[in-house]
Amino acid sequence: MSCRRSNKQQGAALVIALLVFALAAALMVGVQRDFNLQLQRSTNTFFAEQGWSFLLGAETLAELALRFDVDEDAKSDTPVDSLQELWAQPQAPYPLDGIGFLSGDIYDLQGRFNINSLVDQSNNQGRDPNTPLGEAPAQPIGETGETRRFNAEQRVLLRLLLAIEEAELSRSEATRLVERITDFIDPDRNPRIEGAEDERYLSSAFPYRAPNRPLASVSELRAIDEITPELYRLIAPFLTVWPAEGSKVNLLTAPPEVLAALNEDDSLEPLSAQQVARIIELRSDGMLNEVDTFIEDVMFSDGATDELRDLVDIKSSWFLLDARVEIADRERRLYSVLHRQGRAISVVHRTEGEL
Repeated sequence: MSCRRSNKQQGAALVIALLVFALAAALMVGVQRDFNLQLQRSTNTFFAEQGWSFLLGAETLAELALRFDVDEDAKSDTPVDSLQELWAQPQAPYPLDGIGFLSGDIYDLQGRFNINSLVDQSNNQGRDPNTPLGEAPAQPIGETGETRRFNAEQRVLLRLLLAIEEAELSRSEATRLVERITDFIDPDRNPRIEGAEDERYLSSAFPYRAPNRPLASVSELRAIDEITPELYRLIAPFLTVWPAEGSKVNLLTAPPEVLAALNEDDSLEPLSAQQVARIIELRSDGMLNEVDTFIEDVMFSDGATDELRDLVDIKSSWFLLDARVEIADRERRLYSVLHRQGRAISVVHRTEGEL
């Protein structure tokens, strides 16, 4: 009798021992899983912080390059900012002690067209709220000498849109885009001739209003009627929202498409490929060292360029750093807007997304 009871007790003890072992094993699996998750989080955090530190280091290097350029300009009789200078040269990736690579490029934001310049925000006070800003009396679009429908900056954008060959925009399509971009930015809510204000956007599948203020990012153009993702991809590299005021296009850093937009005041057509090639040749040979050289060129001899003179320059103060770091197969990217005033360089904007 006692043997039977002893066997039962031993069996029960074995079952309990197995249950305890199973429970301990389950707990160990859970602990191991939590440990691995915490280790992965810590690793990701470490690499993210390490990458951010390297990106901030790239900012410091960019500031040194721009400050060096100021010192070099001080030695020159004709200081300029061009694509031949050190800051504009592409740099090879910098190895980070075997853990990854750091790379970065500096771009001249004044080599792009400032989309916020379409509307003069400083002249809003005291104007009739029923008169769309910057709009002349409604007239058909014409050639040189006719009453113009657009201000100088709007004509530059129109020519730029036509100069981007991959966009394949007709004159009427480009005109409509200029109208709608201007309506999106100007402070009034009165649509231009082919523009779009709240009425159009409120009737969309996901209703919203036109901001009627300067854009904080070029990416806001995605919200404008008729700007498709493909069209945005094509035009965005030639546009900027910096600086907020007083933007001029640098003739020595602008890409061919932007140069083509710098035609005579009355013209609504971009410069020809031959004319753009001439400008690029002049600046490559170091012969375009002042605005007057560009304005007084023979290709402008028959047209007015008074407005154009106020829109171009050969110096820049606003730059974009595009820095990238790769550590342990993890990539992190930083866009920094740099403002140069003399030898002082300030970072006015940072983003890891679209600028």
